[in-house]
Amino acid sequence: MLKSPYIGHPEEEWLNITQQLVDDFPLSRDDLIFLVESAWDELFSSSLGNSQLKIGQDIFLPAQATGVILEKLIAVILANDYSGWRGGQTKQEKDIIFINNEHYSFEIKTSSTKNGLYGNRSTGHRSSDRTKYRTGYYLLINYKLPKEEDLSRQLWKIRFGWIDDEDWLGQNKPTGQQASIGAKLARLKLITLKYYQ
Repeated sequence: MLKSPYIGHPEEEWLNITQQLVDDFPLSRDDLIFLVESAWDELFSSSLGNSQLKIGQDIFLPAQATGVILEKLIAVILANDYSGWRGGQTKQEKDIIFINNEHYSFEIKTSSTKNGLYGNRSTGHRSSDRTKYRTGYYLLINYKLPKEEDLSRQLWKIRFGWIDDEDWLGQNKPTGQQASIGAKLARLKLITLKYYQ
C-alpha cells in the first residue's frame, strides 16, 4: 500500500508536491496527452461487424462503456509504444501497471461532464477486506460524447496527479452509486495537462 506524499505537509504545500509528483513521473505530460488523444481518435475511427458500424455515428455508447474502451486503448498504446507498461489484468491491480516500479502504476477515471471526477460506489467504500487500494497516480479525462441528435464530440480536459484513498467520498445514501473528491482537493492534487476550448 502506497503512503501519501502529502502526510506531514500543510495544505499550502500540496500543489507544489503535486507538481513534483507529475514532474517525477516516467511519462512526460506530452506523453500522457498523446496517449489520451490517440485513444480518443482510435475510439471514433473504429467500426464494428460486417456492417462497419461506426462509434459516434451509428452506435452511441454510454459514458461508462466509453471509459472502459478508452482505458483499454490507452493500455494497448502504452504497451506498444513505451517499454515497461501494460494494462491491469486483475481486479486487485491498478488500471495501468508500470512493471519496473509499481509506485508509478495508475488509475484512469473518465467523465462525460466538463469538470466531473467520479469513481464508482466501491471507490468511496473502505473496508478491511477490500482487494484494491486506490492511493496513487490518476489520469482523469473529461469529454463530450456524440449523441443521435448532436454528433459533435470533443475532449474537454486531461488532468493528472495523485489521489489518496481517503480523498474519495461515497454518496450518503446506501444505494448511491458514485464517489467523488471535492473541488478543493482536485485543485491541489491534480494538474491540468490540457484544456480544450
